[in-house]
Amino acid sequence: MDDCGLYADPGLYDSLFPSGGPSDQFYLEEARRSGGRVLELGCGSGRLTIPIAQAGVDIVGLDLSKPMLERARAKASDTGVKVEFIEADMRSFELPDKFAAILIPGNSLLHLVSIDDLKQCLMCVRRHLAPRGRLIFDVSKWALSRFDTQRHPQFQTGDISVDETGTYDAVNQVRQIVWHFSKPGQPDYLVTEYQLRVIFPQELLLLLHATGFRLDARYGEFPREPFTSSSPRQVCICSVTAP
Repeated sequence: MDDCGLYADPGLYDSLFPSGGPSDQFYLEEARRSGGRVLELGCGSGRLTIPIAQAGVDIVGLDLSKPMLERARAKASDTGVKVEFIEADMRSFELPDKFAAILIPGNSLLHLVSIDDLKQCLMCVRRHLAPRGRLIFDVSKWALSRFDTQRHPQFQTGDISVDETGTYDAVNQVRQIVWHFSKPGQPDYLVTEYQLRVIFPQELLLLLHATGFRLDARYGEFPREPFTSSSPRQVCICSVTAP
């Protein structure tokens, strides 16, 4: 797993990705539907974990970033909700509980850039699911036309605009991404790099099958739109196959 500089600044992260969008609603619905305890992998600053806990769901957050977890614990305390946050690696965590649902939101799975890392994570998830438990995650499905070295506007929030450049390693299916942060009068005041694995749709089916999962539903967006060749992401709900 690469060390993304953005995760060392939880305040900036929260300003870029505030709570409350279609993804939050989707994961809240699925967490409630689980009917039991929920685990979120790659929980970060608790952007999703805390609102789910506020809705009355018993949820645990797990992440490898100490600064993000410190921010999450402080936010949970400020909002008066009790959430257990655990510092651990999503490839090798060992917890005493089984969970009705395990969530891996926001491309967190794509930080595992090798097949071995992905399989280790998914097999670890499988061991921690209760009977009839479900794995729920989303990953981007990029258009191949974006695998270039051109600079593209990514998004804007407040007075911060973010452009993206990058390269693509087609052998290992890894995108090396660079985000350029700018403010009025301060172009490129911050530049940070990170890597994401590209998982193609048919490859995803093989990966799930190899680790003992069945894909029960795959949507192209969080409002549960049908998954098509033009969909921007793969939003997946999976269950464990019979041994």
